[in-house]
Amino acid sequence: MGQTIVEKVARNHMAEGPGDRALAAGDFVTIRPRHVLTHDNSAPVMKKFKAIGATRVLDPSQPVFALDHDIQNTSDENLAKYGAIEAFARNQGIDFYPAGTGIGHQVMIEAQYAVPGSFVVASDSHANMYGGVGAVGTPVVRTDAAAIWATGTFWWQIPRTVQVVLRTSSWRSADSTTRARC
Repeated sequence: MGQTIVEKVARNHMAEGPGDRALAAGDFVTIRPRHVLTHDNSAPVMKKFKAIGATRVLDPSQPVFALDHDIQNTSDENLAKYGAIEAFARNQGIDFYPAGTGIGHQVMIEAQYAVPGSFVVASDSHANMYGGVGAVGTPVVRTDAAAIWATGTFWWQIPRTVQVVLRTSSWRSADSTTRARC
């Protein structure tokens, strides 16, 4: 089997890897994702970012913050957290979408952060939905998101691929002798 779309997109976003040979399942590569989405968990990612000694986001165009998980919570504590996330985004020059804008993954697609051929990560398990627009999307944990903010890259293992072949059967209509294939 030739290269999968995942292997091709990963190759195009690879910062380090196996040189000139084609990527294969199981390979470890260093990826420079086009974007990294964080949402309400931007606050814990900010703590991890500071804990690793980082002070400035390497590429402010890479992260995207979209508050969408706990927007109905208007407690002082949650509003303070949202304010701190917005202030960090403003200070670092990061694109920020406040509570009420929409679901973060929807924002990523509608605002064209996730586009065909791009490699996009999110600190959320639903990042794989970017495959619906021809991108590679994968979740990352908070520590990985913080490391991406600081270095622009993270390591990733090329996933195995399963080929699915769908076959349809022929049938004969009772009213006709014509055969149809679906």
